[in-house]
Amino acid sequence: MKNEKALAEFMARVAEANTLLGELTSFMENHMETNSDDINWGDVGNAEYIVGQLTELTDWAFKRGEYE
Repeated sequence: MKNEKALAEFMARVAEANTLLGELTSFMENHMETNSDDINWGDVGNAEYIVGQLTELTDWAFKRGEYE
């Protein structure tokens, strides 16, 4: 295979991304490590930021929005 080094690096980055996705999933399942009695508008803004970043990534990955 002529791109063995590129393939190895690609697979390493995919593994790294999967690790990060796992961490983020755990963080979100734990309601961003917040106590529901302490939620404020800053927390809403943080959740909105995360949604925006994930939307950007999924739009890119699935060729939606500006990436069509």
